[in-house]
Amino acid sequence: MVDRAVALEALSVTCNATITSEIQAAAAGLAQLFGLLSLGAAIKAIPHLTINNFISTVLDGEQSCSVSQYNSTRIQDVLQGTDSAADPSKRMFSCAPPSRKFVIDEDEFFDPCYDYDFRHKTDVVTYYRGGEEYTRPTGWYRFAIKVLDKYEDNTWLGNQHRTTESVPGEWPVSYHGTSDTGARGIIKTNYKAGPGQVYGRGVYSTPDLSEAEGYAKQFVSKVDKKTYEVVLQNRINPAHREKHNDDMYWLVPIEGGTTPEDEQQKVQQAIRPYGLLIREVPQED
Repeated sequence: MVDRAVALEALSVTCNATITSEIQAAAAGLAQLFGLLSLGAAIKAIPHLTINNFISTVLDGEQSCSVSQYNSTRIQDVLQGTDSAADPSKRMFSCAPPSRKFVIDEDEFFDPCYDYDFRHKTDVVTYYRGGEEYTRPTGWYRFAIKVLDKYEDNTWLGNQHRTTESVPGEWPVSYHGTSDTGARGIIKTNYKAGPGQVYGRGVYSTPDLSEAEGYAKQFVSKVDKKTYEVVLQNRINPAHREKHNDDMYWLVPIEGGTTPEDEQQKVQQAIRPYGLLIREVPQED
């Protein structure tokens, strides 16, 4: 099992922010740190990261993240057919801007009963989600995000019990390796507008985990000094996506001029992270 503290580090890397749990805040004396009278006042003074603002926080963080900027350039090259050799060192995350701090309630953000260890799994059958082939994240450890009952219904998640088949109304799976947004997974980048259209932004993801892996943000854990990489596992609404590059990339376009509030609502209706995938990166001797 991967330490939950490492998951918080991975979450920080994904959001390009320093994310502290309320439990950690209490242990670290957050009230004294901010010169406030109580822990409650300190927690209220810092924005909370929740399921509802998670994707927007990821996308906003990518605007000031060098790894995301590198991957944004790469994905644009891929879409234009001019992709060059990747530089793995560009995927190493260093530190978040001092101004980007969030607090989370771990009990409300993570859902441990749905965590799953894929690290030693080898699939011999084909899985389907949302009527489309699903490549399970073998080799990774998944920290489940608490999404049950957080939206209008749970149909988009399909059957809560593991099965190879999908069910009606279920959304297919996509990956985002936090650098494409953050993965070839969810990244915010410009897309080419047609005649008469305004340039807007888009959220990219891929159904192919091997694609997301090539863009996954890497970080050195302060907990155990090991190097990890992180990818988001999502469900995507097929009614809100465009397919590109032979179905390798899925785009949720966001029209130019969309307000932040409308963007957040559109993103929530189109793409929903439900797993934080973490994998240790082997180091050369």
